[in-house]
Amino acid sequence: MGLSLSEIQDCLASPEFSLPQVIDLHRSRLRDQIALSQTLLTHLNVLAKELETTQSVAVENLIKTMETITLTTQYFTPEQQAVLDRRFQEHEGEWQALLAEIQTAITSGTDLHSPTMHHLARRWLGSMKAFVHGDSDIYTALTRMYQEEGPSAESWGGMDASTFETMLKAVSLLTLGEVTESLIPTDKLFSPATQHVVQLGEAEIKAINFDFLGTEGLLLGLLADGDNLAGRVLRDKDVTFEVVQPLVAKWLGVRPEPPQSWHPPQLPLAMRARRVIDLALERAKVGGESQIAPAHLLLGILDEAHETGGGIATHILKEELGVDLDQLAQQLEAAIAPD
Repeated sequence: MGLSLSEIQDCLASPEFSLPQVIDLHRSRLRDQIALSQTLLTHLNVLAKELETTQSVAVENLIKTMETITLTTQYFTPEQQAVLDRRFQEHEGEWQALLAEIQTAITSGTDLHSPTMHHLARRWLGSMKAFVHGDSDIYTALTRMYQEEGPSAESWGGMDASTFETMLKAVSLLTLGEVTESLIPTDKLFSPATQHVVQLGEAEIKAINFDFLGTEGLLLGLLADGDNLAGRVLRDKDVTFEVVQPLVAKWLGVRPEPPQSWHPPQLPLAMRARRVIDLALERAKVGGESQIAPAHLLLGILDEAHETGGGIATHILKEELGVDLDQLAQQLEAAIAPD
């Protein structure tokens, strides 16, 4: 184990290496090989346990285990492999579920610019961040493995190279669109009434010196406007602007007065608010509409809460004001349903 005799001889023959350096290299290689052996032993112990409990083990499982170990050790150090194994085990269920959704979307030809792919790209990016965890070396090794190994890379994590490349494109398009704000052409996506709602919400958020528009700002805009269906449904439940505005200020706080001309003409949207707009657009399309109405916007806020637990807007509605979110959604759906 360690360096081979020929490698040791080559190093000793080179003026670039001293004997202590050669010994250190030999020790480092030995540590890597011991770590690899331990990894292999761990995987084989799992198979042995399976054999003890079921009296059989699929040959393909053994082959896959060996292939995976061989593949990953070409690209990751034993330390990196141990870190990735631990993170993958922690998130394996959600990772496999996400991959299934992604592969279904790809197979059905879903447009990379669609709200569905935007959402999947955000979730995939979040999962990759959890795996990489800020380690640029792991990211570089992971990317190189998928680019160089092609179909063979599917043995690690169940994600083939084609899926990896597609999601890289989807994330790139998502990021570019968010940086340039091109993903949300408000004059095209929003009805005039919704544009007015968003402007009112921005004004309220600017008033407490915040620099982005979240779900709480959208809720304030719906309530500040006196002439939209969503606002009327909320007011029937005693959810008014006068009640909600101080609650938003309580949760966000009020920042010091910023320098003059500090706010941009249009506040950027928070990530959660972007997803709300994706969901609101889906609601509009289901109803045969091409633009988001205020009621769709409120339904998007409620739908997003079902996905992730929601943001400040739904927390205020449910926890502070006791609104039944499911009942609210049903009322809105009934109100906008065609006769």
